[in-house]
Parts: sequence; C-alpha cells; structure tokens
Amino acid sequence: MDRFLSHLKQPYTSVWICLGFVLGCVTTVFYYQTLEFSVITISILIVSAYFKPFSNVLLGFLCAICCIALHYSVFYSFELPTQYEKYAYQVNVVVEEVISPQPPQYIKAKILQIEQQSYSRLVAPSAMLSVSSSQPLKIGDRFAAVAKLKPFRTTKNFSVFDKQLYAFSQKIFFKGKILNHNLQITASQTTPTVIKYRQAINRLFKHAELNWLYYVLLTGDKSLMDYQQKLTMQSLGLSHLLAISGLHISLVFGFTFMLVRTLLCVISVNVKQTVNLSMLYSVIGFVAVCCYVYLSDFIVSATRALLMLGCYLLLYYLAKQSLRWRSILYALVIILLVNPFYLLNPGLYFSFIAVVIIFTIISKVPLQGTHVLTKLALLCVIQCALFIGLLPLTVYFFNGVSLAGLVLNLMAIPLLSFIIMPLLLSIVLLSSVFDMGAVITLFDAFCYFLYQLLTSIPDDWRWFNIGQIDIQLMLFSYVILLLLYFSPFKWLACLVLSVFYVDQYFSSNSTWQLNVFDVGHGLMVLVVKEGNAMVYDFGPSYFNRFSRTRSILLPYIKAHNIHVSTAVLSHEDNDHGGGVGHFIAAGHAESFSTFHPNGYNMPCVAKRIDFHGLTIETLPTAELNNRNDDSCVMKISDAHYSVLFTGDISKQREIALLNASYDLSADVLISPHHGSGTSSSAEFVAAVKPNIVVHSSAYQGQWHFPHQAVVSRYQQIAAKQYITGTDGQIRIKFYRDKLVVESAREQESYWFIKD
Repeated sequence: MDRFLSHLKQPYTSVWICLGFVLGCVTTVFYYQTLEFSVITISILIVSAYFKPFSNVLLGFLCAICCIALHYSVFYSFELPTQYEKYAYQVNVVVEEVISPQPPQYIKAKILQIEQQSYSRLVAPSAMLSVSSSQPLKIGDRFAAVAKLKPFRTTKNFSVFDKQLYAFSQKIFFKGKILNHNLQITASQTTPTVIKYRQAINRLFKHAELNWLYYVLLTGDKSLMDYQQKLTMQSLGLSHLLAISGLHISLVFGFTFMLVRTLLCVISVNVKQTVNLSMLYSVIGFVAVCCYVYLSDFIVSATRALLMLGCYLLLYYLAKQSLRWRSILYALVIILLVNPFYLLNPGLYFSFIAVVIIFTIISKVPLQGTHVLTKLALLCVIQCALFIGLLPLTVYFFNGVSLAGLVLNLMAIPLLSFIIMPLLLSIVLLSSVFDMGAVITLFDAFCYFLYQLLTSIPDDWRWFNIGQIDIQLMLFSYVILLLLYFSPFKWLACLVLSVFYVDQYFSSNSTWQLNVFDVGHGLMVLVVKEGNAMVYDFGPSYFNRFSRTRSILLPYIKAHNIHVSTAVLSHEDNDHGGGVGHFIAAGHAESFSTFHPNGYNMPCVAKRIDFHGLTIETLPTAELNNRNDDSCVMKISDAHYSVLFTGDISKQREIALLNASYDLSADVLISPHHGSGTSSSAEFVAAVKPNIVVHSSAYQGQWHFPHQAVVSRYQQIAAKQYITGTDGQIRIKFYRDKLVVESAREQESYWFIKD
C-alpha cells in the first residue's frame, strides 16, 4: 500500500491510470463519434507505443470507455417497445415526486414495467406523467395503468438551459399521459425517511421569516424558494451556499468531529493508547455526513462531496502523508466510476477547481501555530483566489459575475461555518427533547436582519453581466492562470494570450444575425446588430404562468448582453404573444413605441426605419377583419440580404400583398402560419423566391406543420428548408458576401441523446 500510494519521487502506476481514466471519460462523454475522439485515441496509442508510462494512460483510457459503455447500457439506454407504433402501453409505476397536485396532476414516476419488460428500482427509467384521475397521489404510491408514452424531448436553443440534457442526467427518458380515470393505488406502507425528515424540518421552521433558507441548508431541497429569492441569492454571489456541497459536508463533519471529541473529554472516557482517537472521531464524523447526504436524498453535489471526503480520509489514514493532490485525483476517478455522466454537471468543475485552489493556498501557508490575524488574512487570500480562479468558469456558465460576492463571501462563509450551520444543527438535534420555539425566533430575527441588509444592496453592485464567452476563451484563461502561478517563465502567458488574440483577429464576425427560436408551436424571432436587437413575436405561454419569453428569450438576451430597443407583435394569438407580459415585466415596455405607438395590442403601423444600418419596413394591414390576416408583415434588409416576416397570414392576405405590388422578394422567409396549408400559395412563393425558409413549428405537433404540400412548393424553387421542431433554434449569420445557417440540434448535440 505504501508503494502504491505514498511514493512521492517516482511516477507511479495509479496516477498514470487515473489520468488516463479521466481523459477517457471526458473524451468519450463529449466527443464520442466525432473526429476529435478519433484523433485523441490514435494519439494516445502512438505515444504509448514509444513511451512506456503512457501504456498505463492507455489502460485507464480504455477502462473509461468500457465504464461509460456499461453505464449507458445499464442506466441510460431505454426504448419503448415497437416505438411509435403503439398508441398506449401497459405500465407499472411508482411516484417519485408530485410536481403539481392540482388536476390533472403532474408527477415524476419510475416505470417499473412496460408491457412485459420489468426493471429494478435501481435501473428503472423515469417519466414525466400527466394523471387525469381525481385520486390524490403521494410519493411512494404505486399503480398499474395504461399510458400514452413517447420519448422525452424538449425544445433546443442556444445559450439557454438545456432541459433535455438535464432530464438525461436525472434519468427521465419518457413523458406522457395516464389514460385511466380510476387507479388502483397501492399506497406506501411507510413514509420514506427522507420525506419524514423534510416534513419535520418544514414544521420546525414554518413560522420563521427565512424558513426557506433553513430548509434548503438542512435538506438541499429548493422547492420552498420562489423565483425572486433564487435570483437574489445568485446576484449576491451566495447561491453556492444553498447547494449541499463540499462546504456543508465539511461543516457537518467538523461539527460532529469536535462534538464527539468534546464529549469524550467531558465524560473522561479511558481509552487505550493504541486507539487512534483521531480516526475514531473521523469515522463518527463520516457516518454523520453519510446520514446528512442520505437525508438530502443523495443529490448530486452532496454525493460528490461525500465521495471526495471519504477518499481523502481513506488516503490520509492509509498513507504516511496527506497526499492532497492525489486525493483529489482519486476522488475524481471514484466519482466518475460511480457515474461518468456527472461530467455533464457544472457543479463538478466548480467543486474540484475550488478544492484545488484551497489546497494550493494552504500548502503555501502553514496553519498551525499562526496568529489569528494571519488566519484571517489567509481566509481573505483564499476568497480572492477562489474569485479569480472560478471567474472564467462562472462567466462561461452564468454569463456574468457577482461584484458583491467577493466581499460578501468573506463574511458569509465564516458566518455560515461558525454560527448559522452549528446553530441549525443544534436546534434540530435538541428539538426532539426541548421546545426550541424561543431560540428559533431569536435566531430567525438575527438572520432576517442580515438578509434585509443584503437585499438593500443596489442591483448595480450585485451582478455584472459580461455576456457569453466560448469554451476556447475559458480554457485559454485557465492556461494563462496556470502559467502565471506555476511556471517560472511567466512570459509564456503572453504567448498564449497572443495566440488567442491572433485567432480572434482572423476570425470573421457576422454583420448581423437572425435567431428563430425553437418554442414549440409558436413564433419568436430575435434580430441582432452590433449588440442591439429587435424582437418579432414572443412565443406561447401556458397556464398564464410559464412562457417561452421567460425561459428562452430573456435568458438569451442576458447571456449575450444584448440591448433590445425595438419590439413587434405580429398579432395577439397566444402562440405569438403569450410571453408579452413577461417581456414588459422585464423592463422592455418602451421597445413597442416605434411600431405600436397606440399599444402593443393594436396592429403595427406602416413605417420604415433605420435600425443601426438595417432597413426595417412594415407593410400596411389589409383590414381583412381576421386576426391572422392582420398580422404585421415586416421586411428587414441590408445592402445584400433581406428577411421577410409574415406572422400567420393566409392566402387571402398573400394575394392582397401581391395585388399591392410590394417588393416581397427575400433571401430568407419565415414561413406564413408555421407552414400551414392555408398559406404559402404558389404565387406568393414565386414572388418571394427565398433561398432559405424557416418553419417555426412544433415537433410532431397536433397540426402536423409544415404541411407536405407547402414543403413541396418550396422544394420546387430549390429553397433550403429548416423546421425549428426538428432542427432546434435556427441562427442565420449574415456576412458581406455570404450567409451561414446554424441549428441548435446540430451544433449542440450529444451522442447519448437521441433526437
């Protein structure tokens, strides 16, 4: 064991194999079935043939490929029997989560059986199901039913939250509807321990002003938080404190470690000198952490931190030295062995880079025997290092950085570590014996006072939106930071920076962009020129609460740091204007003044304007007393290209436009009425004669748009056609001498997600 783990001067087999395993996991998860995967694999084979240590890297690389293949085949590869041929399936399910208790109920459930195929609870796929039965469902309920199922598939857009990727990581592979109106429900005989614990915590703090905060810290469940609370914590740079991760795990471990040591000292237990008390305290602390992670329902961040702690403790007590760096590597390997698809979780990168930064700083400054002020200074240095070290990753994933977070974390982390978490744990432990109502009231008053101080910080001081950066810039940033810190040749950082700037200089940028978002059945378009944008339509809304504007358009605008100065609503149908309310609530009401001076609910006025070098022209409505035909028809053009927007006009309005002799010719056409057979007449198609046609329609929607006859008409003029439901968001980049079309499903696809 000493030879395998503790030899510090010679290269050792375990490290080479682990490095190869990590490289193999990253390469296979992100690049399998691509040219990059082939190049990396062949390179490792060639190098390992000439350098003996790389044979161990090759071994780890091959083990990673086998590990991913095994995980995918066992846990992630599920298909419906006779897919797309059967209308419904006989299923046996168990309820995992009740998302909406109001009829029709919406649940997340594990499918234990589909037709004749049965699955164990460990490997069973999950599904999002709509249940029309009036019988209330609870977590743990089981029932057999007939379900209409189809593979889980969502909209796909650039730069916004990928719901389908998240569903894959949660093993949600199907969605559908339970067709039975009466269910034979087998209720769980006992309430799961995790549910009991969460209910107890909720009851204990239900009268507190910050009950949601205490509930999150103790359970990891954010269901009690509303949208504004989540936004506030993110803007303050404190959202990481709400996710049960390494900080919380170390706090629970440290709290238990010190508590056990204090108790043994107080009661004066005689222990043999051969007993390693430190190991005893650590074992009890680790057991407490295991219980904490179990009660958090093994959420990914908590499980990851638990594995890291276990790996570090194991190496610490088996080896002669602490082996900080190897413990990080071994912990990463163990996590990827448990589930290599954890690489899809951004939290993995944040946690490991944070640990590396902390270990790096601590290794330079000894903690034992130092003055209190020195330790406080070290805390400030660590926080600044974390801010700088995590900055590229933060900007890449969140498109900005919290300016207040740098200072607030210097106070919040010690406060959470030494006051809030110890008191919360003490309250929970003592609440079973004593009435803690008075203590909770005082504690809550103190915390609520601090929270009010935080919310009084001006918005401009909280969050600085930088905009989206690509992965190359992030990687260049880390290479530069590593060279500046570790390399004796600091000038190499300038060389790397020069390479990046040369690459950027010779990369051509488009003069403007057209973005047709994938919003299901509906339309939402964003035109961007030099950081300024115009919006045409806002997609659908659902239940007057959820809209594509809030989930897609606004995050995209924020991600790219775009200023929206102009907005147009073609007409008021829900699939085009459902998100207008959320757009206005986000502070964009003035953007309608140009083309809707009498209010966005009135038809657009005929006008021609200059939009940062682009010409935008709206055509007069024909007053056909039909909301679809009164859609705002708009043309945007530069010196070389033009785009025609048509809303939901039918052949009747198309004829009126042709009779009025408007210049309808365009290089790009947003097809009328999503490609409906009532639009895109042969005369209209011939007049526009587009090179590219975009049909904004849902995947396998109930209206089956675009209509085959319409597709055929555009094929006859050799127009290239794209369907948002099939291709995802369509982004067209206009250059001086060409235009380039990008689709989200092609650009951001993964081999393990079958579209």
